[in-house]
Amino acid sequence: MKIDDTSGKLPTLPTAVSSGGRAVVGRTDDNAASGKTDKVSLSGTLRSLSASADAPIDTAKVDQVRAAIANGSFRVDADRIADGLISSHRELMVRDQ
Repeated sequence: MKIDDTSGKLPTLPTAVSSGGRAVVGRTDDNAASGKTDKVSLSGTLRSLSASADAPIDTAKVDQVRAAIANGSFRVDADRIADGLISSHRELMVRDQ
């Protein structure tokens, strides 16, 4: 599906530039001129999890997926992703009631 801005009303998105394996969002001319900046902060729990050496990450699986992406054999299972999103949504709806 292609999304086209035929009306010309959509804002210009900043460009992403890779820096040391991380995506860095560049500033648009609008932000530079107005001096606006964005700020992101992590909760203490998230900060401790991301800094933890004992984080539950299956590094073998990460390496396997990374290799599959690199050699072009990685396939996205859209049905599995959709099922997971629906399941997560249902869990959140039950918890919020």
